[in-house]
Amino acid sequence: MSFMSNVTSTVERVISPIAYKVSTQPHINAVKDGFVATMPFLIVGSLLLVLAFPPGTSNAFLQGWQALIDTIGQGNILSGFQVSMGIFALYAAFGIGFNLAEHYKLRALNSGMLSMFVFLLAVAPVEFIPEHGGIMPIAFMGGTGAFTAIVCGLLVPECQRLLLKYNIRLKLPEAVPPKISASFDLLIPIVLLTIIVVSMNVVLGQYDLNIPKSVMAVFKPIVAVSDSFFACLLAVVMIQLLWFAGIHGSQVVVVGILYPILLVNLGLNQDALAAGLEIPKIFVNPILDFFIFVGGAGGTLGLVILMMRSKATHLKTIGRMSIIPGCFNINEPVIFGTPIVMNVSYFIPWLLSPVINTCIVWLAFKTDFIPKVVALPPWTMPAPIGAVMATNSIMAASVVIVCVLVSMAIFFPFFKAHEKQLLIEEQSKSNVTESAVATVS
Repeated sequence: MSFMSNVTSTVERVISPIAYKVSTQPHINAVKDGFVATMPFLIVGSLLLVLAFPPGTSNAFLQGWQALIDTIGQGNILSGFQVSMGIFALYAAFGIGFNLAEHYKLRALNSGMLSMFVFLLAVAPVEFIPEHGGIMPIAFMGGTGAFTAIVCGLLVPECQRLLLKYNIRLKLPEAVPPKISASFDLLIPIVLLTIIVVSMNVVLGQYDLNIPKSVMAVFKPIVAVSDSFFACLLAVVMIQLLWFAGIHGSQVVVVGILYPILLVNLGLNQDALAAGLEIPKIFVNPILDFFIFVGGAGGTLGLVILMMRSKATHLKTIGRMSIIPGCFNINEPVIFGTPIVMNVSYFIPWLLSPVINTCIVWLAFKTDFIPKVVALPPWTMPAPIGAVMATNSIMAASVVIVCVLVSMAIFFPFFKAHEKQLLIEEQSKSNVTESAVATVS
């Protein structure tokens, strides 16, 4: 058996089943769907943050931008950021609790609200100040509260399910309307979870800690390791292998597993930008969407450009069909139309192209050739524009162009071999057709 056949067999036998189990695991799905629901808030909030901090005043456009900010007031713009990106973990807690409750056939709205209640109780105890009334801190409602949101969002439905399993509930008369009865079902979970959360914060307070600080301490090594070249490279390789097997790699690896960690990294970057400090993290979603995977998984925009000028009718047709979706980072037409999935002819460039681009992109960020990511544009935005918006730097577009050219160079010899094979097949079919016509004549 050849090396490529061994690789294909391993992907089918080992990686695909694991990926399927991960993608169907209810707790992972609840976390994924809960964070995905926060996406509109993240996009708007992070773009507001970029708007509030122009990258200098070196030309007339940037001077005008700064003048506009001065007129509107930076604080007014940042207020939109604070109630969107600044407290997205609050929305995530609701979404995670809601989705897991749906899986368990509980009353999802009640579970989502209770998850939000528990999260606020854990991260934002109200401080009473006479001249201001109650003040609720938001320090742990953004990126640094993401893991606490996960814990709360998963804990609440599990607690409710356990109580219902042992029939621990308030039994109201049958005449009570169902919605009122359902709301009373929350009383025991609310009391129980309040006692647990408050007690934990009281105990942890003796050591100058609280629940979100403790949760972040547990996950701190993971966050630290996640922002490394090898973590990024591993994620890229896993995405490519899964896509090669026909499984949506980004959904499994990024959205299903890494999303909370990458949002923590983004939140830390945004906090640093707002505080005027050095931006710390490199590995954030946009470096995959707009730098490494230009045109979609595999960085296929370069391949699509090659296909558009192909002499083979099949490849030229796929290229022309794929160019517009590819500009918006949608590449299912080229992945399944070429096909690339389970096609050993394309395995090497499919894996090698994003790996090389990962090296280029990481070096560009590490050497400060381009500033680190501080915004989260929609992933369907054309790569050069999305890269510029994510980093607030025009130089990001040049790195994107380099990645496209590198992908073209890597795919080129394999594309030509495929093209040659298709041309022979097309010529053979043409000869058969001409022979059949001549015979009929």
